[in-house]
Amino acid sequence: MIYEQSIDYLKGLTKFGINLGLGRIEELLRRLGNPHRRLKIVHIGGTNGKGSTTAMVASILGAAGYKVGRFTSPHLHSYTERFVINGVAIPEIKLVELISYIKPFLEEMVSDGYEHPTEFEVSTALALVYFEREATDYVVLEVGMGGAIDSTNIVTPLVSVITNVSLDHVDYLGGTVEEIARVKAGIIKQNTPVITAARALRWK
Repeated sequence: MIYEQSIDYLKGLTKFGINLGLGRIEELLRRLGNPHRRLKIVHIGGTNGKGSTTAMVASILGAAGYKVGRFTSPHLHSYTERFVINGVAIPEIKLVELISYIKPFLEEMVSDGYEHPTEFEVSTALALVYFEREATDYVVLEVGMGGAIDSTNIVTPLVSVITNVSLDHVDYLGGTVEEIARVKAGIIKQNTPVITAARALRWK
């Protein structure tokens, strides 16, 4: 029952909707000790195929002998599927412990006048804390929506990957492929390699 209650708590955070931006996740992770700064991350975005690309990259790194964390969303059957290390989803008890750990920080943020982080922002923070605690060698992190102001874009990765670009989430990302490409290109960082299968666009 404790697990179900914890998942109900996470699901309840959907009431905060989709609220893009990095301010809340930056503040939450600061309070959590910035675990993302101690992780080696491959950051994967795009319109289609980013989930399968995330799975393949994690599998390749795992086959090479590394301990690899993988964060994806949404899940198919269980919330634990979002947080995977070497193909094994986080045990329910560990997810309960992480939620119990992070909840007071969320409450403290709100009491200090910050907006409450969204469900995806909390999920992102849970993943980063979990992978840091488990001393993973690499983390393969899938973008939730877009790129530039997606909560996963808090990280400075070893490499950024953009699978492709086409129309998606036009209400949030823009009404043209060019506008959406600009948002997705937001995961590109200075002095960081970029790999993409997206075709070149002629900017207007």
